[in-house]
Amino acid sequence: MDSPAWLQDSSATTPAPAPQVAVAPVAPVNIGDDEQAEPDLPGVILTMRLANMGVAAAMIAISVIGLIGFPGASTFVLSLYAIVGSTLICCLETQLKFVRVMIAVNFGFLFSSIWRFLFYLLLASIAFSYEKLRGQVVGAAFVAVAFYNTYVLCRYPSYRKIREKIAEEEDRRIEARISKEVKKQMASQVMK
Repeated sequence: MDSPAWLQDSSATTPAPAPQVAVAPVAPVNIGDDEQAEPDLPGVILTMRLANMGVAAAMIAISVIGLIGFPGASTFVLSLYAIVGSTLICCLETQLKFVRVMIAVNFGFLFSSIWRFLFYLLLASIAFSYEKLRGQVVGAAFVAVAFYNTYVLCRYPSYRKIREKIAEEEDRRIEARISKEVKKQMASQVMK
């Protein structure tokens, strides 16, 4: 039985040199600066926030319309739950500092891709339970947004850091505007 060539004594023969392969230069990735690593992330976050606000506002609207017609007890409770859940999404997306902290502490599941997905599917099922075209449309939109949110949260692990940076910038702009208004009111009070 013959043994493989690589097991035989190689002192008699020398292996052929490996061919040279040209390697294209690779641009370095800066892990510390997330905006450089993911240049499209701020736009993705804005799209996600607008989609979340849109479906939440639509859900609030169809739930309020459903409450106007004096529904049965189960539809009444589901409509209230949908309004509260959608309001929670709106509060999450407004990025106000004091609201953001309360949501993070009390509703941390909204920062997990799996739990947020399940919450959106729960709200979609409430919309589907309205059994009207508007409920079906909003339910389908909630399912689509649930998948998009899950994609963004899984695809961009730096999402939370960038989102916090955007929120801090918005907080500074709001505080500057409030400070400007306070100074203006103080100046008008002093001049009286």
